[in-house]
Amino acid sequence: MDKKIRANYKVFNDEVRPLFTREQTSNTILYNTFSTAQTNTALWTPAAGKRICLTAIEASSLAALVVTLTRTGNAPFLSVVLTTTMSAFSESFPSPVIFAANERISLSTNASGTMYITLIGYEV
Repeated sequence: MDKKIRANYKVFNDEVRPLFTREQTSNTILYNTFSTAQTNTALWTPAAGKRICLTAIEASSLAALVVTLTRTGNAPFLSVVLTTTMSAFSESFPSPVIFAANERISLSTNASGTMYITLIGYEV
């Protein structure tokens, strides 16, 4: 049997577009607590002319609820369903989620209940 399997090193070693990148360290950690239902509450507004680069998110709640994170213009980019009491969600992105200049991150929830959210990233 002829072996036709070989590693494609170009995918991992392309200097122009590497597979995973982190431009810099995540030096911004924003922590928020809410106990009432939220509608389009701003969590992170970048400095003028800057872009948010989101590298991780953590969310937890004492009650079951749905957390929706939106961009400017109320466009959702991440929904987290916390289905039981004392549930938690954590996601660290291998490459940052890069927003447009001056684009903010907002939060909406579908119900009342104590919830905690942490956004980790940086601005460029």
